[in-house]
Amino acid sequence: MLTLRKFELQISDTIVYRGREYYENGAVVDVEKTGKDFWQAEVMGTELYTVRVDIFKKDRIKSYSCDCPYDGDICKHVVALLFLLREKIINTAVRKNVVPKTDFYKLIQRISLEEFQEFILTHATKDETFKFLFERYFSDKDSSINIEDKYTKQLKSFIRSHSSGDFIDYRSIHRLANEVNGLLDEGRQMIQKSNFRGAFIVARSVLTEVIELITYCDDSSGYIGDIINSSIELIRVVADAESLVVDLQEEVLFFVQSALNRSIYFDYGDFGYEIVDLYQTLAIKLNREKSYLEFVDGQIKMTSADEYPYRKEYFIVKKIVFLKAIGNIRGAQELVLENLDIVDVRRGEVNSLIEEKDFSPAKKFIAEGIKIAEKKDHPGTVAEWQKELLRIAVLENDKKTIRHYTKYFAFNRGFDTVYYNQWKNTFTIDEWEEEIEKYIEERITSVELQYQKNKGKAWYSTDTLLLDLLAPIYIEEKYWDRLLALISKETDLDRLLQYHNYLIKIYPVQLLAIYIPAFERKGDVVGNRREYADLAIKMEKVIKAIPEGKDEIIAVAKELIRKYPRRPAMIEELNAVVC
Repeated sequence: MLTLRKFELQISDTIVYRGREYYENGAVVDVEKTGKDFWQAEVMGTELYTVRVDIFKKDRIKSYSCDCPYDGDICKHVVALLFLLREKIINTAVRKNVVPKTDFYKLIQRISLEEFQEFILTHATKDETFKFLFERYFSDKDSSINIEDKYTKQLKSFIRSHSSGDFIDYRSIHRLANEVNGLLDEGRQMIQKSNFRGAFIVARSVLTEVIELITYCDDSSGYIGDIINSSIELIRVVADAESLVVDLQEEVLFFVQSALNRSIYFDYGDFGYEIVDLYQTLAIKLNREKSYLEFVDGQIKMTSADEYPYRKEYFIVKKIVFLKAIGNIRGAQELVLENLDIVDVRRGEVNSLIEEKDFSPAKKFIAEGIKIAEKKDHPGTVAEWQKELLRIAVLENDKKTIRHYTKYFAFNRGFDTVYYNQWKNTFTIDEWEEEIEKYIEERITSVELQYQKNKGKAWYSTDTLLLDLLAPIYIEEKYWDRLLALISKETDLDRLLQYHNYLIKIYPVQLLAIYIPAFERKGDVVGNRREYADLAIKMEKVIKAIPEGKDEIIAVAKELIRKYPRRPAMIEELNAVVC
């Protein structure tokens, strides 16, 4: 059996070498303990692979798996995780045993002020990093400390250390993000100490340096985008602080204005729109309404409706909201009437009319909005307006309209439980029984007619469609016998197990009879370790739920092992079921 202490002695040198290389390069990420003896991690290789290891008695490796395509006994991704776990479990435990515990708090209490100062001065002279950390932490004690320059240098150093020429790859971005997030954490701690200037300097420094990375890094994981958003949010917290001095408000406003002059904030995400919200807040606080409106008008004028329709509409809506906020209701209303073809503008008017319980003109506005959306071929917008009609129908207690739209939305895109029950609640118990039976019969007839029309061309069976259409209804209505009849015609294991928890307590024997051929079929089509492991897990799940079916399921596993002797990964996974 493999052990954490000596596993590399039982694995090929090539795999050990490659696994160690992955481990040392930091390719093992998101390590977590998922159970008493189970560990899981993501390992960055050609793709991001999921690795699982089962370790008991803190050293013995009971099992392992990886969803990479390697079909040998153990892959380099598993070995990389084993190296990390050895460091985490074995080596850490050894260090804990040999290093005596120290009550650090009591030690600090024994040190005099002079000794503290001597220690700090000595280490600050020798260690520039320590000095910078100290100055950052206590920057609110001395306004003459120029920490912004030091933050900028620190950030540039982080970026250089993770850059390869003029590009930062996926793996390096993850490590860089961790370092930069450490600085943002410092900014959040400054907020707690009411050191708003320090927090703003951190956020501004990070945002200024990191926004440039978006143009030359692989940010498919979203780490850099998250850092940019976090920096903007930190600036927002500073701007919203009630005790913020005017000078700092002005400084934040100046930075916001300068940032909005750069197209990069709009071209690589929604960052610019978040900063516009900041500008609006500060413009009201500092009575800079005129400069804000000039900025918005400039954006509306320079943004082509054909090339950037969203941006143009966004700034028109922002202007309307701002005019209302500063009390210019007349100007806002004129702008509304000029731009009712913009969904958000029309929606604002509809909401105002609904709040005033003026439902008739609200419905007229919605009907016009539906026509515009249909003309533009925007079905999502049509649906949004229809939901507004439903909202009004509820307020007016218009049962006919409520039934029409709740029924439509209950089945429009898949199955929606909320709309289904809203539809159901408009009927008495007797009325509902008749209504739902009528609907079920209509669905069955419709599917059968469609199938007959496409006979010879359709790749599906009526049973497949009816399972998707009717199973949610049978579950809501607790028609368990009908649900069992539906799934008895299904052969796909994954689809069958979606309904396992609903039926297992009532029909365990019947389910077993359905599952056995589904397990056999699944075993014939799986093709990689992840799928083998998934099949084994599902077999064990059914054995646990239906103990009397254990022998039959094990027989299926044994037959698959016999049938596919050249699939060692499958054999290994299914042996866990057999044993």
